[in-house]
Amino acid sequence: MTYLGFGSALIAVAFGLACATVLAALLGAGLRDRRFVAAARNAMAAGGLAAAGAAVTLVAGFLRGAYDVNYIYNYSERKLPWAKKVAGLWAGLDGSILFWAAILGLIGTVLAFGFAKRSVAAEKRRMEPWVLAVFAAVQCFFLGVILFVKNPFDPVPAEHIRSLTARGLAVGGMPTDGAGLNPLLDTYWMMVHPPSVYLGFILYTVPFAYGAAALLSGEMSSAWIKATRGWTMAAWVFNTNGIVLGGLWAYEVLGWGGYWAWDPVENASFLPWLTGTAFLHSVMVQERRGMFRGWNAFLVCATFVLSIFGTYLTRSGVVSSVHAFSNGDVGRVFLGFLVALIAFSAFLIALRWRSLRNDDDISHLASREAVFVLNNLVLVALAVVITLLVLWPKLSVEFTGRAVTLGPPTYNRICTPLFLGLFVMTAIGPSLGWVRTTAAQAARNLVVPAIAALPASLVLCWFAWTHVRGGAQGESFDPVSHVYPVGLLAYFACLSIATVAWEVLRTARNSGAASGRGTLGALSRMLSMQNRRYGGYVVHTGLAMIGIAIVISSVYPTKTEVAMAKGVRTAVSEDKRWEIELLDVTRTPPQKGQAHLSIRTRVRVTHDGAETAVLEPEMRVYEAVGHRREPTVTSEVAVARLPLQDFYIHFEKDTGLIDETPGEGPASGQVHFNVYRNPYMWLLWAGWMTMIVGGVYAALPLGGRKVGLAG
Repeated sequence: MTYLGFGSALIAVAFGLACATVLAALLGAGLRDRRFVAAARNAMAAGGLAAAGAAVTLVAGFLRGAYDVNYIYNYSERKLPWAKKVAGLWAGLDGSILFWAAILGLIGTVLAFGFAKRSVAAEKRRMEPWVLAVFAAVQCFFLGVILFVKNPFDPVPAEHIRSLTARGLAVGGMPTDGAGLNPLLDTYWMMVHPPSVYLGFILYTVPFAYGAAALLSGEMSSAWIKATRGWTMAAWVFNTNGIVLGGLWAYEVLGWGGYWAWDPVENASFLPWLTGTAFLHSVMVQERRGMFRGWNAFLVCATFVLSIFGTYLTRSGVVSSVHAFSNGDVGRVFLGFLVALIAFSAFLIALRWRSLRNDDDISHLASREAVFVLNNLVLVALAVVITLLVLWPKLSVEFTGRAVTLGPPTYNRICTPLFLGLFVMTAIGPSLGWVRTTAAQAARNLVVPAIAALPASLVLCWFAWTHVRGGAQGESFDPVSHVYPVGLLAYFACLSIATVAWEVLRTARNSGAASGRGTLGALSRMLSMQNRRYGGYVVHTGLAMIGIAIVISSVYPTKTEVAMAKGVRTAVSEDKRWEIELLDVTRTPPQKGQAHLSIRTRVRVTHDGAETAVLEPEMRVYEAVGHRREPTVTSEVAVARLPLQDFYIHFEKDTGLIDETPGEGPASGQVHFNVYRNPYMWLLWAGWMTMIVGGVYAALPLGGRKVGLAG
């Protein structure tokens, strides 16, 4: 059997088993018959393996060069290395949906085996048929889309085969090669960014399924939250990782000197992160005080709905984005699923509204649960605002007949106050206790961090202003612009770090004195026994580092456009202390594992006459030869990561380079560079790693404790 037939057969089997799972689970719940539930469990496990098998079949087709499969033909070619061929699985619309269905299937198999254990708690056992039914219904949707709308195993259209055969590019109905990856996807970031984003979105299905099951079964305890802690943390970690990896991809590939442009699809990955973060904080209040049951039901539904909304944006053509797939029928299918999810979620919450009442109420504003409420409101407000801004061009056409496009300045103006509020909550939250905190307690917890954060934020801003921006030598000093947003955001981000450090130090010192273990001994015990709490603090620290980097690199960067010939030295800063010199230009034909010819430059970077780095920005030319339909030119940036700044060079264009003889530089003409100096970029990437480490640490089941964020 060919890859075409075998892959399609596995998809059909997986779809049939997913439908059988839904039916058997509903019968088991309705008739209270465990035999149907066991059958649903077995069908889910088998169907998940079938979906994963279909994805493996497609990957095998990529590796073996099955170019008679239309999807493989359009996203691969012989020159690609094997890792990028594997990444072809999620490079296009059809394959990305199969990847989603395959991961969903594997998760379903894990859930089925988990429910098969005899030690499952009674509350969880009562929810089991509903969990299986909801989860399998989501599987049915994705598998149905593959089977009936966008099948990655469809053959190359016959008319295209005839055209290729006439040009000698197909033999016996099989193309001799593929059309190749989109050049923007021909990067190592393609192998890590999309899977991380997808995994974040996909894993949110588990808490949604449990939350829906709790509402359907009437199991209103916190059992569903306890059952999904690990899944929710894993989803959040992958979601966080995917967002930052996307920023890195944009920073190093797109060449505009930035990492976040409020692109609609960038925003789509950010939206479920906002509500997912709110959910992780809010569930702690439900577990500790019996509050926010209805709010948590809303947040878990909203997070999954927003993950589907993000998927819809990339596949519908509703928004224009460098990340989006082409428009097609699949967009309307996803819109229908999205509307159904919203209606289903609203129905469930309305059905159990009376059972979702709080056991307790907030008794004092100076308490941790009150800060969590404010934190949640800010996060949800950000999600609502960003959603409206993303959809505004479409809404403006519908209501006014004229498309109104909103750029980064609009997003920044509206969202900056909300981000400032978020950092204020993050800064003061760890200093407040549950139920109530007196003024004396708050002062004892906050005074030292508040004092320490002031010089730290001033020094950070001053160094960026004087050493990167150029200070008064380059432009006049405007105190107001340094207070808001950069000054306040930097201060409260520094206060977040100082608050965490002071809280940990003070707690370890007091605990060590009381127990006789000493500060270090107490600290070691705290970190091993309360990883949920201190893992959350690590995440807060990483978020603060990212906040500092974003606000300062957004306010104090520099950009210089230069055109230069070989051997010429040019100043790229207002104070003339930073210079670049073009040392060499070489042109090389495609090498093994490459689909492009390369024009590589060597540029010396000097500061006060001393060499700082030698960078090699590159231009890549993908020629329209063989199966490649259109010529494409891309630019690979070069970055020197320095303590205070990134020195970033983008090879914008050339004059007379592409037609030169391979191996030789230009006889005449100039090279055009865009040179960016972005302060504190290392702090952004370090903050990302800190957040990931903190999230993983918080999720570890150390000391028999719960997993989650700081509590």
